[in-house]
Amino acid sequence: MIRLRSSLFALAAIACGFSSLASAAPSSTLRVITKPIEPFAFKADGKDTGFSLELWARVAQEMGVKYEVTWVKTVPELIDALAANKADVAVAAISITSEREKRIDFSQPYYESGLQIMVGPGSGNTSSYPLLTNLMTWDFAKLLGMLALALLVSSHVLWWFEHRNNPESFPSSYRHGVWESLWWTSSVLITGGCENKAPTGVGGRLVAIIWMLTGILLVSYITGSVTSAMTVRSLTTGINGPNDLPGQVVATVAGSTAERYLNDRKLEVRSFPSLDEAANALTAGNAKAVVYDAPVLLYRALKGTSGGAHVVGHVFEKQNYGIALQQDSTYRKQVNEILLRLSEEGVIADLRRKYFGSEE
Repeated sequence: MIRLRSSLFALAAIACGFSSLASAAPSSTLRVITKPIEPFAFKADGKDTGFSLELWARVAQEMGVKYEVTWVKTVPELIDALAANKADVAVAAISITSEREKRIDFSQPYYESGLQIMVGPGSGNTSSYPLLTNLMTWDFAKLLGMLALALLVSSHVLWWFEHRNNPESFPSSYRHGVWESLWWTSSVLITGGCENKAPTGVGGRLVAIIWMLTGILLVSYITGSVTSAMTVRSLTTGINGPNDLPGQVVATVAGSTAERYLNDRKLEVRSFPSLDEAANALTAGNAKAVVYDAPVLLYRALKGTSGGAHVVGHVFEKQNYGIALQQDSTYRKQVNEILLRLSEEGVIADLRRKYFGSEE
């Protein structure tokens, strides 16, 4: 009887041991969660695809595990699902931040990113064409015509007074004389003087005085016109980098690192559940710019899905994307080893070329 009880206790202990091992062992099918953010995670022809999802499929293949993908709408939902043990892995364009590291774990970075700015059509153009467009008005054309006429008339009058008494500076020949006179009037207008020649007669000097005074007024007027055109251009183009964001309404995605960046700087932010809605606010004129992850904005601009909006300025607030895992996940070391190997084998570089056209 005693031996029977001992055997039963031993069997119970073994059963409990197996039960605890089974509960501690990783699930045979991993629960993967993602969110739509093209080109990192999206559906095409009913299939899950994108840079990050393709990369994860290769990682899972190397790990020898099966997985099921669940879609949510926002990054905070991804983080919450991992923290609540409702998912094992989160894959999308998830930036590695210190705040998120307090709740979950990350793999090593697999993509270096950052923030960039998207503006509407006709905004943020840094080329010289808008300046030329503002200058090339009918009034400015008339001003240039008057200037050319004044140069010709003054040059002829100056030559007329000077060519008899001062042929060394203003030759008697009409063609050569007027050319030298035009050189003198142009030099005075542009530089304020002409050292290698000067009128000597009374009439020539009177013409010179009148032309100098006229030149000062003309230069002042032209300078004012150019300055005004540049001011108009500045007000029109507006945003070309993060320093131009204060005082503007900026759209972004709720719960993103871009939202945190904008709020930290006390900017006027309008947050939307998705990038599509933020881009629609820009197109509708309800925001002056969209700030979000650089590769996502560049991809949208390249595809032409933002109604003519384009990306301006440089990448700022550098960040890295990683595969998100539960806190103290047993998969982390294996995932990191596979990511390193895939990087060394050029697999990640191939994915970059596929979705972005280059490795840079």
